[in-house]
This record gives sequence, structure tokens and C-alpha cells, in this order.
Amino acid sequence: MNILVDGRTWSYYSAGVGTFFTSAVLEWACQRQSDNFYIILPKGLDDKYELSTIPANIHLLDYTRRFPHWLPNIIILQLLVPYLCRKLHISLYYAPVPHLPYIIPPYVKTMITIHDVVNIEMADTMAWTNRLATSFFFGQAIRKANLLWTNSHYTKSKVEEYYPKRRCKSFFTGDAADELFHPRQFSEQDRQSIRQKYGIKNQFILFVGSLEPRKNLKFLLTIIPALYQEHGIQLVVVGGKGWKNSDIRTIVEAPSFPKDSVIFCGFISNEELASLYCCADSFISAALMEGFGMPQLEALKCGCPIITAHNTAMIEVAQGKDGAITVEGYDPQQWQKTVLQVIKERPKVKQEQLADYDWNLIIRHLQDYYMPMISNQQ
Repeated sequence: MNILVDGRTWSYYSAGVGTFFTSAVLEWACQRQSDNFYIILPKGLDDKYELSTIPANIHLLDYTRRFPHWLPNIIILQLLVPYLCRKLHISLYYAPVPHLPYIIPPYVKTMITIHDVVNIEMADTMAWTNRLATSFFFGQAIRKANLLWTNSHYTKSKVEEYYPKRRCKSFFTGDAADELFHPRQFSEQDRQSIRQKYGIKNQFILFVGSLEPRKNLKFLLTIIPALYQEHGIQLVVVGGKGWKNSDIRTIVEAPSFPKDSVIFCGFISNEELASLYCCADSFISAALMEGFGMPQLEALKCGCPIITAHNTAMIEVAQGKDGAITVEGYDPQQWQKTVLQVIKERPKVKQEQLADYDWNLIIRHLQDYYMPMISNQQ
């Protein structure tokens, strides 16, 4: 069977969707070695993806020099997909985001992944370009797709709520962290070396996510001065700049803000991130909404206890798991108290409670979901 894949996320680095897509497609290709995976790269392969080797049945279709650089990837796919479906005798077209070209041969089955409904529930936290793109393609793709894959049961419930009229009534649900994220034993010398690399001097809590309003880093910046001044606890921030992050700069550049209380690392590799998870005293997220909560899962996989907001899919990832605490509301004193409690007690994370978050298992179940439809077609 030949599978055509929207590989835009490999052309332009995206920490969330990119990590999901990389892990999923590599495991998928390994399990389906008799199938061919043709991945469309409209603008080449971004070197931030750590792809040292890929399975032989993955074929990268690089169109870097075929189209003007200024032409949007969405337009390129509109032109390429119908042509490639016929040329390569495609049975399944997969997009790791809710976007389907308007013209796809009727004999080609389609599957998309929906990661969240931010564009509906928190549209004002998105850049206008993303809002514009999703307004044209998001709902259309969900209504049109033959198969729907959601990353969480929370996202599934929201798709059912907002799109009752759709071709596909059944869902596949599953997500996992990259295999790089696992407990690691570091010597005290190694820990000190990691701390020195990032300028960490004290106990620290770790935030991971793009610097955008929905991640609510602004709230964490209001609670960290007291934690730092009274207990020496630092906040380490990993993540690239997002839309509307000017408030963050205003807060940290204020004369009264303790400059050493927060360390901004920017983008780092997954290998470096895993090391930070393993050394952190706790992971923390005060996000207003998450379609899944990948950093929460990555932290738990590394044995790092987590503190996370009690809302949306973060509850699904954290609730009922040892080493995970959810906080309702945004009372600063409650969050500060929870941070101190977690650092003092250092609750142990049980890896067996995360067994379902495994790419090998997820892809095996995914095949059970889509193969009956493809078999009937053939």
C-alpha cells in the first residue's frame, strides 16, 4: 500500500506537532515495512529535526526548488496532492494537522489528526495568519475526512461537540512522548555540569512551551519572585517565541523583578530537554488550555514530578498519577504552596502508570482503526 503524507511540519520546525509527527510516522513506517510512505516536503527538511536515520520505506519528496519560496505551503499542497495521488497510486492520504486539499481523488481515503480546538475556543491567542488558515481548512477537513485521529479524549469530545455533522463518526485516540524521554541517572558532577550550562544556581522548576498567551507564562512570572527571594527557587523556561509575548518582556525587564529568578533557554534539542527534565525539581504549567499536555507527559516519563493546571486535557494526562498534582484556579498563594510541597516531598513517578503512552502500542491500534476501510476499498 502507498501512503501519501503531508510533511509540512518537517519543512518548518514545530516543537509540538513536529515531535508528534516524527515519532508517529517513524514508528508507523517501521511497523508497515511492506508499505511505502511518501512524505511531501514543500520547503525541504528543517535541520532541527534529529533524523539521523529513517526507515527505507519512507520516501522524502523535496520540492524546495520546484516552487517560489514565498508561495505558502498550503497552496503548494493544493497543487501537489491530487497529482501525486494519481502518479503514486495512493491508497491513503494522511495529514498530521486538520487540513485536506480541496481536490483529492475519491478513491483515496483520508485521515487527519486534530491536536486541539484552540482556533475555536481561544482564537484571540492565535496569530492572525493561523486564524485565517484554520478558518478555511480546519472545519472543512474534519467534516470531509474518512478517518479522524485525536491526541486526547478531551480533544475528541470537543470535535464531537463542534462538528456533529461529519463524514467520519468514529475516532482513533492516542499520543505518546518521544523515546528519548525516560529516567536517567546522573552523577552529582553531571548535574552540576547541566546546571552550569544554563546558568542554574539553585533548585528549579521547569516550564516548557512556546511563549504565547495560552501557555500563561505571565502568571508563573507573578509567583516566581517570592519563591526565589524567600526560597531561592528559579524558573527555567524552555521554548521559542510565540505570538503576543511582549507582556513577558515587560514583566522580566521591570526594575523590581529579580533578574536571576528566571532563565530563558529558548529552543533546545530533545536530548538536552530530557536532561533538564531529569534534573528539575518539578515541571510546572499554568496553561489556560491544552489539547494534550505533551510536556507534562515528557516530564513524567523522565521521572520528574509535575504541577499543572486543572483544566482541559492536562487533567487527562495528570490526574490519578503518582508524581502529578493539578491545581484548580489561579490563586498565586495556592500555586506557591504547591511548588514548595512538591519540591520538599519530591513524589516518585511510577513508570508503569504511563504504559498506554507508547508509540509501538498506539500505531498497532491505529492500524486496527484504518485498515478495515482500506481493505474494503481494495
